Amino acid sequence: MKQNRINLMRELLSCGTNVSIWHYDGDGHLLDTTAEHLVLDKIFSYIGASDYMLQHGKNHTAPLILGSDMGLQWCAVFERTGNSVYLLGPVFHSEISGSYIIESIDRYHIDPTFQKQYIRLMHEIPVVPNVVFLQYALMMHYCVTGERLNRSDIQFQPRRGIISPRTGNSEQEDNRYQTRQLLLRMLREGNINYKQTLANSNHLFGFFIGAHRDSLIHATIGATGFTALCIHEAIAAGISSDTAYAVGDAYNESMIQCRNIDELTAIAQEMYEDFVFRCHKHRMNPNLSPQILSCKEYIELYAEKPLHLATLAKRVGYSEYYLSRKFKKETGMSISNYIKYVRVERSKLMLAGAGVTIAQIADTLHFASSSHFTESFKKITGMTPQQYRIENQQL
Repeated sequence: MKQNRINLMRELLSCGTNVSIWHYDGDGHLLDTTAEHLVLDKIFSYIGASDYMLQHGKNHTAPLILGSDMGLQWCAVFERTGNSVYLLGPVFHSEISGSYIIESIDRYHIDPTFQKQYIRLMHEIPVVPNVVFLQYALMMHYCVTGERLNRSDIQFQPRRGIISPRTGNSEQEDNRYQTRQLLLRMLREGNINYKQTLANSNHLFGFFIGAHRDSLIHATIGATGFTALCIHEAIAAGISSDTAYAVGDAYNESMIQCRNIDELTAIAQEMYEDFVFRCHKHRMNPNLSPQILSCKEYIELYAEKPLHLATLAKRVGYSEYYLSRKFKKETGMSISNYIKYVRVERSKLMLAGAGVTIAQIADTLHFASSSHFTESFKKITGMTPQQYRIENQQL
């Protein structure tokens, strides 16, 4: 039964985009493939995706999307027994220029005797949009396991986990990675104070595609890739997968039509802001009264300034006593505890960075002392600020 479904999937893929299927045993040895060029298996291993796939499959069963820094993508589907893995790909998620393929020859150390065949091979790799490829992943998972999943169940290889040739400046790469992680965390938390961080990123895609790649095609690859990350952060924040994918797909369609990088950057920024505010509204709870929503938004915006009950009450036209009662009734939390919660959330962003001491963070966020900050942080997160800093600076 299972083999019949897999055979049908092979036939269906050969009728359209001709995506290859690879079958590996639990130790990563190739058992069978529909691909004509086995060298693609060497590329998969070279970038570290093979090792990551096998390690990931020990503890997970959902489909896994893997990729390289040049836009190649694969999807791994795991048998529940853990005895084998089926791999779809590789595919490009968008068109790639010939000059970029030539550039990758040096980065992948392609043997001179194989370079012409390599260029021809790269041009033969099918281009499959992300949305379609994710659907292939779900279909293949069903064929292998008989289980139906949603797109939100699909997992992705972290960018940090991809072992790829370095650009020559590891410090810049680390900074790009940290900036990207910070922006994604702010999106997930619905943090509407993202603008300064976005401005400090210099170029919206610099942290994703590398500063040395500035052509429109490379920027588009970076933009659509960043959109995919934003989609999954939004889903993690509680936005429905249907909504998140619909929003992301709409922006991606606009990005593909862009005529220059400035236009692309503007659309990508709109995409990011759209997701941030959707997550913010979800977190703020649309069922709350306008007055309480206004208070929560004010606290979110000015967490680093002194916050007083009198200021909040005046802002919404309530007495301090009435506002306190109404806020707790609607949110289940006192205003003082909510302020503390927001400040702890804000402190996570500071702790993930470098150069700011815990004492300075406590002072900036108006905690009475470092010990008071540590006590509040541990009560809300279950760990001390120092433990959180160590864990998140190792991402």
